[in-house]
Amino acid sequence: MIRQQTVQVDTTGTAGLAAGAANTPQPVCGKILKVRLNFHADAPNTTDVTITERVGSTDWETIHTETSSKTDVTRYPRRAVEDNAGATVTYDGANEIYEPFVVNGYVRVAVAQADALTDCVVVDIFYEG
Repeated sequence: MIRQQTVQVDTTGTAGLAAGAANTPQPVCGKILKVRLNFHADAPNTTDVTITERVGSTDWETIHTETSSKTDVTRYPRRAVEDNAGATVTYDGANEIYEPFVVNGYVRVAVAQADALTDCVVVDIFYEG
């Protein structure tokens, strides 16, 4: 079953330096299939968005980063497959194999280098769980 959670991030601070962060309302348990970023119309093109899995009070693994953007976009974040020793797996000795991120916790959306805005970015997270 495909599920969706929405994270709305308000930012505070001075123009071009405002920041903010918010977590998913509920833990996400499953594979992240896609993320849809919807920026406020007045967000500057310097806005950085980082989406991470949140374990306890720390950010654990980066799922996606969108740098210096204000363009609404849908992304399909993937990570390289690793073998038991932690080495990246390839299918022909050169090209990596990718799979969706598997998460079991809150997903955090952090915004930096923005302007002070309500709903500076709204992120829809689609996952199979």
